[in-house]
Amino acid sequence: MSRSLLRDFKNYLPAVVKESKSVGLCVEYFVLNPVEDRMMRRRVLLNRLVKRMPSRRERLAEAHRIAEELNARLRGGWTPLHETEDGRMYTPIAELQTRFLAAKDSEGCRPATLVQYKSVTDLWLRWCEDNGLGGRYSGMYLRQHAVRYMDAVLEQRRRHRSYNNTLKVMRAFFQWAVEHCYARENPFSGMKTLRKEPKIRILVPPEARRKVAEYYAAVCPQMNIVCQLVYSSAIRPAEIRKIQLKHIDLERHYILVPGENAKNHKERCAALTPGLVTMLAGVLARHAGEGELFLVGKNERLEPDREAIGASHFQKSWERMRRATGLPKEMQLYSLRDTGLTDLLHAGVDPLTVQHHADHSSLEMQAIYTRHHDMGVVSKIYEMAPEF
Repeated sequence: MSRSLLRDFKNYLPAVVKESKSVGLCVEYFVLNPVEDRMMRRRVLLNRLVKRMPSRRERLAEAHRIAEELNARLRGGWTPLHETEDGRMYTPIAELQTRFLAAKDSEGCRPATLVQYKSVTDLWLRWCEDNGLGGRYSGMYLRQHAVRYMDAVLEQRRRHRSYNNTLKVMRAFFQWAVEHCYARENPFSGMKTLRKEPKIRILVPPEARRKVAEYYAAVCPQMNIVCQLVYSSAIRPAEIRKIQLKHIDLERHYILVPGENAKNHKERCAALTPGLVTMLAGVLARHAGEGELFLVGKNERLEPDREAIGASHFQKSWERMRRATGLPKEMQLYSLRDTGLTDLLHAGVDPLTVQHHADHSSLEMQAIYTRHHDMGVVSKIYEMAPEF
């Protein structure tokens, strides 16, 4: 294979007829393997012609005819690699991401899930580019590359949760690739997730909740409503962002959480307490007849608006409040939800009712969120437990 021939044909070397003692009569040609960036030899063995055509002249004529047919197909862009391996396996990994996201979007995947898929695969593509794998094809992304990437993820992100989320997304990404013939096997399959780390949230006792309420009463009353919805109604912060005024039913004391807004895609009615009914009545009175407005709007005072507040605003606001009031970092906004559920159990509400109120799939799942250090329990036992 001379360099001049490679320059002339680039993707293949023409088929020629050859005959040898070891192989016999054959047609030999070379095609470019784009994955390995080298020319690969292919042969069409014609030994059966020897039996069918006793005349050497006939055998050679037939062999040349086959070679001419192959050359015509090669000139037209055909490659034998796509006959044994689906051509989709030669899709660049960046293009594979685009097709994956488009497919998931057409399947009706939740916007938040699509954002996560894109975020995780963007980081993966960036790592591939930085490590010389940016031009790799989907079918040639191997197990060794997946292991190297997950090792890098573990080094960069100390939290096991981040590692596990990345692994789950990459498994789903390549499982889709396998199902749609973009890859032979899932290189992330079989990798074990890391043991879940215990949640670092702690309960928010009454004195701390009083500090939260006083701070927001002066700074942003709407955030007081947000905090009480998390604590009393067990509505998740991400779900609160999507509450519209039309979802609030003060007469029947609940807020409707539509399935498309709920974490588990199931519609539910989140109960309201008398205090929340009073607070929300004032909001609804100020915006009578404007049911399409979001309860927490994208404006300075978070008043109802046609545009919902951004996803990160609640957490940023909570962090500012926490630093201003001196609350420990383990007390997070979501801690109010855990605290509210725990307080309901301590108040004598039966576990099954609390489970439904919290929108948990089982009592075992509920126990994960209510199993926190509670200094109230310690004090109660200290004061009331009988001596030995």
